Amino acid sequence: MERSCIAKDNEEGLDLVETVFNWSLKDVLNDNLCKHKVLKIPQTFLSTTDYLNSFIPSLIEETRSDLCSNLKGVSRASFCEISSIELERSRSFIPTKSLFYQISVNRSSNDVNGKYEPEVGDLIAFTDIKPKTVDDLINRPKRNYHIGYVHGIKESIDKISILSSKSFDMDIQFALRSKSDAPKLYAFHLLNLTTNVRIWKALKSQLEGASLSMMKKVLQADINNGENCQLCFSGENHSVACSSVQNIIRSQNLNQSQKEAVVSCVTSRECHHNDTIKLIWGPPGTGKTKTVASLLFSLLKLKARTLACAPTNTAVLEVAARLQNLVMETLECDTFGFGDIVVFGNKSRMKVDSYRCLNDVFLDYRVDNLLKCSGWKHSLESMIKLIEYPKQQYDSYKREEENSLKSLEEFAKQKYFNEKHDDHLTLEQFLKKESTCIEEQYLLYKDHKRKNIKTMEQYFMQRLRSNREQLEEYMRTLHTHLPTSLIPLEEIKKMPVALDLLSSLENSLSKDKFKQTSDGCEDGESILDCLGRLSIKNEECLVKLRSLSQTISLPNITDKYEMAKFCLMSARLIFCTAASSTKLFADGMTPVEFLVIDEAAQLKECESTIPLQLPGLHHVILIGDEKQLPAVVKSQVSQEAEYGRSLFERLVSLGHKKHLLNVQYRMHPSISLFPNKEFYEKQLSDSPFVREVSYNRHFLEGKMYDSYSFINIAKGKEKMPRAGHGWKNMVEAAAVCKIIESLENEFFSTGKKVSIGIISPYNAQVYEIQERITRQNLVSDPNFSVSVRSVDGFQGGEEDIIIISTVRSNKNGKIGFLDNRQRANVALTRARYVTNIRYSCIAAFKL
Repeated sequence: MERSCIAKDNEEGLDLVETVFNWSLKDVLNDNLCKHKVLKIPQTFLSTTDYLNSFIPSLIEETRSDLCSNLKGVSRASFCEISSIELERSRSFIPTKSLFYQISVNRSSNDVNGKYEPEVGDLIAFTDIKPKTVDDLINRPKRNYHIGYVHGIKESIDKISILSSKSFDMDIQFALRSKSDAPKLYAFHLLNLTTNVRIWKALKSQLEGASLSMMKKVLQADINNGENCQLCFSGENHSVACSSVQNIIRSQNLNQSQKEAVVSCVTSRECHHNDTIKLIWGPPGTGKTKTVASLLFSLLKLKARTLACAPTNTAVLEVAARLQNLVMETLECDTFGFGDIVVFGNKSRMKVDSYRCLNDVFLDYRVDNLLKCSGWKHSLESMIKLIEYPKQQYDSYKREEENSLKSLEEFAKQKYFNEKHDDHLTLEQFLKKESTCIEEQYLLYKDHKRKNIKTMEQYFMQRLRSNREQLEEYMRTLHTHLPTSLIPLEEIKKMPVALDLLSSLENSLSKDKFKQTSDGCEDGESILDCLGRLSIKNEECLVKLRSLSQTISLPNITDKYEMAKFCLMSARLIFCTAASSTKLFADGMTPVEFLVIDEAAQLKECESTIPLQLPGLHHVILIGDEKQLPAVVKSQVSQEAEYGRSLFERLVSLGHKKHLLNVQYRMHPSISLFPNKEFYEKQLSDSPFVREVSYNRHFLEGKMYDSYSFINIAKGKEKMPRAGHGWKNMVEAAAVCKIIESLENEFFSTGKKVSIGIISPYNAQVYEIQERITRQNLVSDPNFSVSVRSVDGFQGGEEDIIIISTVRSNKNGKIGFLDNRQRANVALTRARYVTNIRYSCIAAFKL
């Protein structure tokens, strides 16, 4: 749906694009370009202006660094061949130094990388060659470092609207248009700027209808320290509110710390004079996602309009799927209630098809399905008239069929114009010559048409069946996709009853033998007699259908954009990434009361300023763990300025109260012991489940394969590959693959399902192990899974067995990446049963 129109979302953010356009290639490759402008982001702020402005230099530098990295890898970039370029002249907001063009691309390339489909927000490089290095973009005779920004996609005319950093020569425009000996012109994908543009708009206060009231709450340390208001949370009112929430979550099997976190957050809406910010601290394996789902379920039940965000599409879909499962268990009438929930985002990037259960709540599917229901009212009224006035409906049908008969003159003219006349006869001459033949053919035509007119029985049964099938499709769509505010539950319950009555009527009539009423000569009962005999059942069905017609009124919308806006306005619980929440700033959008950000410690604070500005926002809940990895920042300059720091982490550093989830359900106690002591000050306890004897699983024989083990690969030696990507250790990689082979053999012997995760701090080692596993065909069964990722890639994941390949250590035996406590925490807390650490070290291993 995003691809179907120009991205209005981008127009105000074009000044960031202009900044990028103003850089020369030398500027982009200069890591010190912005160094003197980027200052460390403070802990506290005097005003919202100071707050928002503090992130802008780091955002610009991070954009430069990201572009620099992708330019250096341009040889691996996806690309497409441009087949046409035309200047767009109808732009009232064109920046002075840039031009809008419409381009078309050639989609018939055989090159795997040459099938690039530009998307809105893409930054692309134009070149007349396929560059092997970034140097190939410099000093080209006619195309010296020329970039563009994809501003919109016009699918109806297969055109892509781009903003170009400079004008295209007229000769190449003409050559591409004429197709004769045209020079090749390619567009290479560099990066997508959509998120950065949206952050820019938030920092520049360019979001429509934005409110800064909630932002004022995060400038300084909270004087209430995150506690609930004493004025509103004392006495009977608070007890009633707590009791209400506890009744909602009673069946969800939460532990005490999870219950306390949910109750504290949800009951904050009882305070109507004070905005609140709550933090939930969820260390590894403590049921954070379960707690978030319970929290959102409670807010949904209390009809509090809520936006649930996360930094990534995967995190959004995970919590949405968990919430949907909770909702499914409590629905009274099939999928009625899903219309109050909506997930939105870029369909291809979200990979929503891997979460089939979410189709019923995904915005694109919902819009398409509701637009198909435009004929709901007509179909309903048509069925009512058919059952109530069958004779009149049939007579109307017969009149229409008879009126559709052509006159002799019309028939003759059509025959004349449809036939070829080699003798060049005029119409009059043709009619005079062929009059007898035409009259005979006309009589045959009339006889054929009249014989094809259905009998009343045929007409009624066919209309009844087709209308019932259409209504069944409409009803299935409406009760799944319309919000509960638009349809009372009582009416929803009438839908299956009405369909059952229609099916029963159809079955009853199908069993009867009717007289052919047009001839009136066969034995049996006419359809009208039969309908009279079934009048009580018919009347019951009509009552249900009339009620549905009177109470269910669909919005008169035929446009995709307007239908999407309607769905977003009507939903009570909305899921998207923090950056995508810009779509909720549309004019007339229903205010959001609660903002819930999952994985909040991984969300850059500047990105959280987007949903924080939502109008009507009163309560913010951040769920995360600042002891794990923060957001990824590529620029060393931005990293030193604390650009990757989250709002969650900053509020914690200011002493804001956290609700700790203090029971871990993932790790064997021998695995959780060290992280609990080292990172969480022994505040976590192991659940009874992981302390059971059955949780102590041995996948291979020998002490070296116990729940926690260190194996020194003494002869291992690291090396740096030519392509970069960090270090790799071939001996360690071979040892890891040997373990995988042993585990696979054991799996084939026992048949017990097992999942294995291999973690390395270096991408080169990740690639090396992945290639060896593929080459040796070590994974050949769906119940034996192996995932190889970097530490950052494993955040949020868990497996039965984790193997950590450290690659290298220094002369003191220390492993460098473990100096980063957050990175070490992630690596050491992914396993359920076994953590196996492989290291190459000539001295003693030290953490």
